[in-house]
Amino acid sequence: MKTKTKKFCLCFGVLIVFLTSNSFFSQNIVGRIFDQMRGQTFVLLDNSISFQEGNPMNRGVVQRDPSGIMFLRLPAVNPYRNAYFLDYSGNLIEIDYTIGGRIIGRYDFLPPPPPMINFQPLQINPNIGVVTASENINPIPPILINQNRPYGDIMMTSEQVAVDCYNQSVMFNNQLDQNKFGDCMIRSMVGEKENAVYQCVKNSSTVEEQTFCMVGVMGGSNEKQYSQKLMNCYKEFGLDYTKYPLCLAGEVSNPELQQLVLCVKQQAQTGQVNFFNTAMCYGASKFNLNTEATIAVQCAATSGGQPYVFAGCAGGQLTARELNKCLTHGVGGQDGCFGPNNTIVKTLNSLGNELGQHFGPTNDIVKNFNNAVNDITRGPGYNNDAVKIIRNTGNEIKNLGGNIEREVKKIIPRIKW
Repeated sequence: MKTKTKKFCLCFGVLIVFLTSNSFFSQNIVGRIFDQMRGQTFVLLDNSISFQEGNPMNRGVVQRDPSGIMFLRLPAVNPYRNAYFLDYSGNLIEIDYTIGGRIIGRYDFLPPPPPMINFQPLQINPNIGVVTASENINPIPPILINQNRPYGDIMMTSEQVAVDCYNQSVMFNNQLDQNKFGDCMIRSMVGEKENAVYQCVKNSSTVEEQTFCMVGVMGGSNEKQYSQKLMNCYKEFGLDYTKYPLCLAGEVSNPELQQLVLCVKQQAQTGQVNFFNTAMCYGASKFNLNTEATIAVQCAATSGGQPYVFAGCAGGQLTARELNKCLTHGVGGQDGCFGPNNTIVKTLNSLGNELGQHFGPTNDIVKNFNNAVNDITRGPGYNNDAVKIIRNTGNEIKNLGGNIEREVKKIIPRIKW
């Protein structure tokens, strides 16, 4: 037993010598970190190891701050509650879950440049934007507009879907829950992504929540992941971005995540948080901001989650009128909304006849348009191919003028330049 004890002591002594020898630590010292509050100094090596001078067992690995708000995150027992960071200005920062951040020391080496953020609030023109059902303009930043493709996606559904939505929305007292009915109709008239954008607004209590939600919906898989992380941080810390490094302590440093955090942080400092500002700052190429998506986002953001307001902006004049008609004349039949002779169907058929007279009945534009009209008015709800054909037809004939252009503007949502 005594022999084993001596052997253990000898091995432990060799380990201590090895840990404290120069052969274990890198010879390349980056610099020193001075904890002036506690009177401690730490050495940072170029292999990302830091250790306390005079106490080499107090050591660990430093990492880049995943949030990008700070430069480096130092080892900590509970980095989600109390952690230590180096900022980009030479300071040692302690961030506490309760009291926030404070400077407790400094470091003596040069940090890299902080992440570059290209946030410039987008300029708007009150005369450029989505034309609502009441002929008002819902402004959109001109930089996001494709002047050659001003038309978006028509909103249309079948009579049976409208009846089903109505029946699902009748309350126990036989009164119609108008908001529930409107939400049901929106779901049936728009694509999955457009409805998700609308739901972002409906289910958000602040513009920050709305923005994070839209980033996840409109972006790819990475953006969906990042936006969810930031949504969690926002729910925990709100606009106190000094604590976000704690929230993201378990994440791997990623330039895209840092970019998104810093873009929203800068917007918050100016009170201009919104999806379009975030998208342009983070990288517009990460989002498919075509005309139909831009219309859906802007109309959702300004609707306040009200279905009839959204339809009046994103659906075109006739869709808005038809949806409101449901509340006054009922659903289906000869006089109700979305019946076989509703104004949307009449206008689409009339437009098809006008196109036939202008181009000839055998023209591909005419044939494709009439086939799409048949699908969208008689088919089982939203049809991507039919919607796309009608939208593209509007873009192709936008400069014909006369009655054709007037009819197109009534039925297809558009951006006015």
